[in-house]
Formats: sequence, structure tokens, C-alpha cells
Amino acid sequence: MKKLFAVLVALTLVLSMGVMAFAADTGTITISNALEGATYNIYKMLDFAPVAGSETQGRYTVVAGWEDFLTGAGAAYLKANAETGTIEWNGEETDARKAELAKAAIAYAKEKSIAATATKSATADGAVTFEGVALGYYAIDTSLGTVCGLTNVDNTFEAHEKNEKPDIDKYVQEDKDNTWGKVNDADIDQQVNYKSTVTVGVGATNYVMHDTMEAGLTFNNDVVVKLADGTVVDAANYTVVYPATDGHTFDVQFNNDFIAGLDKGTQFTVYYSATLNENAIIVTDGNDNTVKLSYGEDSTWETAEHKTTTYTWKMDVLKYTMEGENKVSLAGAKFQLLDKDGNAIKFTEVAGAAVPTYKVDADGAVTEITTDANGKFELVGLDEGAYKLRETEAPAGYNKLANDLSVVISSTHVDNDLSATYTINEKEPATIEVENKTGSLLPETGGIGTTIFYVVGGLMMVAAVVFLVSKKRMASFA
Repeated sequence: MKKLFAVLVALTLVLSMGVMAFAADTGTITISNALEGATYNIYKMLDFAPVAGSETQGRYTVVAGWEDFLTGAGAAYLKANAETGTIEWNGEETDARKAELAKAAIAYAKEKSIAATATKSATADGAVTFEGVALGYYAIDTSLGTVCGLTNVDNTFEAHEKNEKPDIDKYVQEDKDNTWGKVNDADIDQQVNYKSTVTVGVGATNYVMHDTMEAGLTFNNDVVVKLADGTVVDAANYTVVYPATDGHTFDVQFNNDFIAGLDKGTQFTVYYSATLNENAIIVTDGNDNTVKLSYGEDSTWETAEHKTTTYTWKMDVLKYTMEGENKVSLAGAKFQLLDKDGNAIKFTEVAGAAVPTYKVDADGAVTEITTDANGKFELVGLDEGAYKLRETEAPAGYNKLANDLSVVISSTHVDNDLSATYTINEKEPATIEVENKTGSLLPETGGIGTTIFYVVGGLMMVAAVVFLVSKKRMASFA
């Protein structure tokens, strides 16, 4: 487990500092419910010397290095009795005031670089025990950034670790219905909206949100923080570090005073966006965005990482004609892809692709795409939704499509495993095949109809000649 940084206040204080019972010169401090891996420190502020033979009386004196604390930040809570010279409590003994003193004491120790009297790390059994501790008055803190307590030490003292870890979760917005989940899809060049919700723990400090975007996402540097009721948090309460210097895309560092002012279990949400860019992964694994929260001393404790995935789709097109029962690819057919409102979508050609490939590009110059020698092209970077494929020019000798083709990309998201699938016109993704047709030749002049007339006419002439010859011969015999 990693450490945490700063100082929380969850304390236990024996009600009377002046009336204590001690059976030995040393005692034990036990912290129950300790968090495995956390480091606990005790700082001795005051020495205690019991009156000889008395189990109820004694005298507190300041430990070297803590003198300025008693005349400074600690003066509102501790004072020297003018008659006895002992240090005693000053004012009401409320839990809130004890917490204030504990926080001030730990802050003083860190500011003055006062070494801890003793340090121990919690083990898996959830307990930390300091044995052989000299009698006195101690402040206790942990690497989670919390002050566990203020305590007198008699034979045995037990403090309960009250810290609860903070947490964070992440969601992405699906623009087709404005719902929030773990998966969405988008066009390249489309804005993708995110929110990360932080749940406040008890006392842990130095919250830092770390967000990491894959290469297909460009952070828009537009962080807004809101409380659960929608109230916008003043930007003075946090700092956005972009680009981050820790290997993440950006960090949001929250002020300790802002976190300290929120109750346990309170949630606040960080809203921001990215643009799906030309490096986006098409179909396959999607484009991930992850977030985690670090906290505690040196911000080295961390929550689990949470992830969302943004998918973008593609459309393959084949232009062909039928020759008998065979499909023959047609080169040179020109098309436009239109959105649902009839606007031509712009593209940029991808160099080096085996099949002519075009990525959605809001600033692209290409709106008319031509089939290659194999009658193909590919359009990538598409959101789910309704489109129209329009043929603007047919290959020479072929008829252009009279009507636009309707193309509907539908997607299904599975939040549990961050997966998504899509269909085109309710079918598994497959090439959209577009047929061109050509007409047959019209009848020619000099066809078989005229030939028949020639043949019949010739036969009639031959018959007439035969008839005349026959007639003359019969006349000569008469």
C-alpha cells in the first residue's frame, strides 16, 4: 500500500489532563482498525511526572521544541497553571476543540521538522502497538494524512483509526440520448464529455485526481467542478496541471481546506471533455480514458483506476456491375456520404492504406470519394446514426443511382467489460455493395426485317420471269 499525505483529525482525549492514574513509568499506545501499509507516528508534546505515592496527581511540562507551540497555535487549548506550574487544558473540552488542537499540533511538528517519538506501520491484522512509551501527552498521525488522536499515556491507551479512504469513479456521456455510462461512440473530431465523481473519506488530505487519455483523445482543458447539488466550485479551490508531469494527461490538485469542509460521504464531480482525434482506434479496442485519485502524505496512496471507452466505426463500400452471374468491380464511381440532415461529411485521405481510406475530418477538403480499380473505398471514424450514401457520378457507360442509399449504423454497449458492437442496416458489419447497371443496344437500321423484304421480292421476280418464259413457249406450239 502506498502512503498518503497531510493531516486529518480523528481523536481521543482523556477528559482531564490534571487527574490521571499511572501504575508504571511507561505505557502502551494501541491503534485499532489500522489500515494495512499505513505508517503511524506519535509525537510527545508534554512530559508527565506523577506525584510520589499518588495515583491521581501529577505535573505536565513542555517537551523541548514545543515551547513555541504553547505560546502560539496551542495557546488557545493548553495553558500553564500559575500556581502549580503544570500544563492544563484551556477552555471547553469538546471534540471539535480537541480535533483543532490535534491538527495544529501535527502541523507544528511538520513545520518545525520535529522528529516523531516513534513510528510504526500497520500490518494485515489491522493493529499498531507502541510499547514502552514514556508517560506524557501525545499527538498521533498517520501517512494517510490524518491525525488519529491526542492522548495521555498510562499503562495502556487504545485509539481507533477513524479514517475512511476516499474513492473516485468515472463516466462518459453518450450523445444520442445524453446518458452517462462506461462506453460511448463518436465521430472523429467530436467532443466527448466526461465526469469523474469523488467520494470524500474521513480526514484524508491532499487529493489529486489523475486522468490519462490514449492517443486518440485530445484533452480540451475545460475542467469544471460541481457539488452534488449542482453548485459550481470556485476554481480557487483546485489547480489543474496540464500537461501533467507525472505521466498522466492532466491532474487536478484539490486544496486541503476545500476537502476538510466536506462531510464524510459527500460527493463532488469533475466535468471535462476531450476531442476524438485522427489517431483514434477504429472499431477494435476503442479509445480509453482512465482516472484515479491519490491522497495522503506525499499523495502516494491511490484508489483503484477507473476507465471509460469511446468507440468509433467504419463503413466499407464496393461498386460493381453484373456480367451474367458474376460481380465485376467498377472503378471511377464517385460518392458522397451525407449526415441525417443532408450535409456532406468531410474527409481526409489516409496515405498508404491498402484500400482507399478516408477519415472523418471537420476541416478536410474531401467530400467526393472515388472507387479504386477494385471498386472499393473505406470510410472510418463514424458515430452511430443515420447516413445517406449518394452517387454523384457513375462510371462511363453506366447509369447513376437515382436515389440515395440509406445507411444506419447502430451500436450496443456493455458497461461491465467496456465492450461495444455495431451493425450496418441491422446486419453484422459487412461491405455495402452498390450495383450499377447499363442499358442494352437499341435495334439497328438494316436489320432482319428489311432482309426479309429483299428475299421475298427476289423470289417474286424469279417467279414472274418463269411465268413469262412458260407463256411464250406455249404460244409457239399453238
